[in-house]
Amino acid sequence: MRFALVLLFACTSEHAAPTPIRFLHTFGADETELLNATLADRHVAVESSLVPFARGQQVIGEILRAGTSCPDLIRIDATWLPGFAGLLQPVPAPLRQLDWLPEASALAGDTALPQTVDGLFVIRDEATPAPAGASIDELVAATRAVRHAGRPNPLGLRVDGYWFVPWLRSEGADLGAIENAGAVHALATFAALFGELAPPPPPAGGEAPDEIRRWTGHEIAYWVTGPWQLGALRDRDRLQVSALAHAPRGGQLLVVPNCAKRPGEGWRLAAELTAIDVERKFAEAFAAVPSRKAALDAAPPLVHAEYAALRAAEMLPRSRQTPLLFDDLNPAIAAVVFGDATAQEAIDGVRRGWHRLEKK
Repeated sequence: MRFALVLLFACTSEHAAPTPIRFLHTFGADETELLNATLADRHVAVESSLVPFARGQQVIGEILRAGTSCPDLIRIDATWLPGFAGLLQPVPAPLRQLDWLPEASALAGDTALPQTVDGLFVIRDEATPAPAGASIDELVAATRAVRHAGRPNPLGLRVDGYWFVPWLRSEGADLGAIENAGAVHALATFAALFGELAPPPPPAGGEAPDEIRRWTGHEIAYWVTGPWQLGALRDRDRLQVSALAHAPRGGQLLVVPNCAKRPGEGWRLAAELTAIDVERKFAEAFAAVPSRKAALDAAPPLVHAEYAALRAAEMLPRSRQTPLLFDDLNPAIAAVVFGDATAQEAIDGVRRGWHRLEKK
């Protein structure tokens, strides 16, 4: 799916319209609307193109390696950055020296500007007791305590490798490192939650709307999620955020490819998108955690709570293989949840798949 929208500020017959900056991104529809309005207000001419997040790494990689028709700026997930090594421009020194949050800087390195920080945490309504601590056992105990006939599955959780990472790490394993027996126990424990404390999973692709429906219907008491879901929620002032031990932390980055025809304009747009007032707008509208200290200072209390929870999270391994690891992990988790494989069989299969990736 691709669309292009050119935002041009008013011009007279004496002044030609500026050449728009070409921007490829993975924003959702509501974010794109705010993006376009914000850039128009700032008199920045942009030709904005969307690539679906699920295909983003593949599509962007093909564009960068072909070296033709390259955009001036690209928004990417932080896990994709190592796979684009050698294909990106270094960040200009004046931009590197801005007031980036340490968690944002750690994601970006020398060839990207951080735009947001994200990851997993636990949210609840202010009337729901907080878990006693950040551990998985304490989250499960809190969920059991609030379960009743009207709310038999009060834990919001996805059948997804990203959501599985805290369970994996709690057993001494990690993404890409499941050689110990703890990985089998972690998967068995994780899978057993579905149908007991967590609702049975919806069809693939329906996770986000199903979670929103269950949350707004007060079926979920504790929801393991990230900032990307909170913008759709009503009554955000009632939300409370708790850290989840060993949760993954990530974010979204802005990069300028080596093949960009106007790299200077790409960095100009990156500077606009990480300006304090722009980051503040996205924090207020979508509860996005900004990348700059001054923007965080001006953000709503909910965003501060998210950031506090994410500071306890841990980055995923910084490897070009990291995004590919989920291709083996996700179906393996689903097979155990749906009873098509044992945890041992699934982990054995994932190990074989990951070993093949290591040899490439």
